[in-house]
Amino acid sequence: MTNKGQLLQDPFLNTLRRERVPVSIYLV
Repeated sequence: MTNKGQLLQDPFLNTLRRERVPVSIYLV
């Protein structure tokens, strides 16, 4: 994986995690 790819993916994954946590709490 290239450095540029990591820089793009990291914020994306962080956003996904932030989005998924409230959704998980909501589902539970």
